[in-house]
Amino acid sequence: MSSRDAMYRQVAELHVRCLDRSFLATLGVGFLTFMYRALDESDSTLLLVHREGDAVVGFVTGGASMGPVYKRMLRSPLRLGLNLAPAMLQPSKLRRILEILRYTRGAAARPDLELPTAELLSLAVASEWRGRSIAESLYRALEREFRARGVTAFRIVAGTSLVPAHRFYRRMGAEPVAEIEVHDGEHSVVYVQRL
Repeated sequence: MSSRDAMYRQVAELHVRCLDRSFLATLGVGFLTFMYRALDESDSTLLLVHREGDAVVGFVTGGASMGPVYKRMLRSPLRLGLNLAPAMLQPSKLRRILEILRYTRGAAARPDLELPTAELLSLAVASEWRGRSIAESLYRALEREFRARGVTAFRIVAGTSLVPAHRFYRRMGAEPVAEIEVHDGEHSVVYVQRL
């Protein structure tokens, strides 16, 4: 396994451990490894990691659109199919995949709101490394990358039940601007971070 492959797998494993309440975590390490590779290789998104030795202990992802990531994944339909096969056999997971695709196309966003196209997609730090400013460092690194790309603001979507995440985003300066429903019956708060 190459060092890049190992990194994508570590990011996927960290996602499953730390973002275990997210729907994507239920799709498994194999799918997430494939997705994070596509995300890192796409020009529209970015993946930043924090390492301690050879171990990835934190990561953040962001970007302007997941569309190119999905297209990149579709270039390997067999691999995508193998990684999604278990989910395809469960109607509830298939429905949630379609809800994510709908959100990605903007259907879940409120029409009365003009939101930035750039978005913080995921942020995680291993529990044993929390309290060492790694999340803050990753967040600020994402801000710098966005600024370098000419981005003046980005959005963050966090489920209403994720209280620690809400405290963190507010502390970092993000402002809550709306509530949306990405998955039926599950509300999320939309934050905007101005740069």
